[in-house]
Amino acid sequence: FVTVGSTGFDSLVEACTAASFLNALERLGYKTLLIQYGSSESIFKRNRNNSSNDNNSKLTLQGYAYKPSITQDMEKASLVISHAGSGSILQALRIPKPLIVVSNSLLMDNHQQELAQAMSDKGYCICSNPSNLIDAVDELSSKELVRLPPPSTSAFANLLNTHMGF
Repeated sequence: FVTVGSTGFDSLVEACTAASFLNALERLGYKTLLIQYGSSESIFKRNRNNSSNDNNSKLTLQGYAYKPSITQDMEKASLVISHAGSGSILQALRIPKPLIVVSNSLLMDNHQQELAQAMSDKGYCICSNPSNLIDAVDELSSKELVRLPPPSTSAFANLLNTHMGF
């Protein structure tokens, strides 16, 4: 499952619908690729039409622009490739699913790259960019990721109590 979030991420959709990427997924045993493509619909549809002309492909390529929730799609997936939005990252890691995070370098001050790299440095996910996505999928197939610890429901209250002198 691939998600680009609430806007679009043309280069990620382009990379995920490229014949070389689809062939790599098929070689690794994947049967279906579902893409939440947001406003990158034209790229998805163009490349899906091109890939459907390839009679040798057994990989099913599906997609949609938006849904009220992508939780069910993440839960059914054996791999999640996500833009580097904090909500999507945490959602995939809490489910938990193997995760490749792709930052969008076109966003202001490249803040997504910092988050993606920090999560990768901790071993929770693989950090990638659209141009090396095949390498990231290959790396993930041979790497054991660290499971994100459960959230601490008392951390904020403890911090606040300490700060307030309680």
